[in-house]
Amino acid sequence: MNVVIDTSTIIRATLEQNRMAQRALSLSIREHQVLMTDEMAKELAATIVIVAEKKGQNPKPPLRVAATYLLRAKRVRSTTVYSWCYDPDDSMFIECAIDGGAQAVVSNDRSLTTLHEYVTDEEGKRLIQKIEFLTPEEFVSKYSLS
Repeated sequence: MNVVIDTSTIIRATLEQNRMAQRALSLSIREHQVLMTDEMAKELAATIVIVAEKKGQNPKPPLRVAATYLLRAKRVRSTTVYSWCYDPDDSMFIECAIDGGAQAVVSNDRSLTTLHEYVTDEEGKRLIQKIEFLTPEEFVSKYSLS
């Protein structure tokens, strides 16, 4: 299954040691095909460094995890413009999911996890109709083999 993991989930897994985010990230890498655009990769690397500095943490360990994630991710060249998300910064994850044929987007961000609830435009709904927007907990619960 093709899966998109948003930046906040990877940050929670690597810098905040959130167990459920760690499980979701590990599951996505082990059992599924993760998708990523160049824009997402750049945001991830920059955000890890910024958040690590703010927290007084060494950015190298989370950057190593991100490197593994990036090496296993399938590159998606996104051409879709998705303008129906409440948070325009989150559109890149939706666009990656659409253009990469993802079945799931994993995030704790409500602008993504509630997308099906608030998009009313028919074209906007059509583009995301086959994509699940799940929290890490929901993803692990639904797709973990154990």
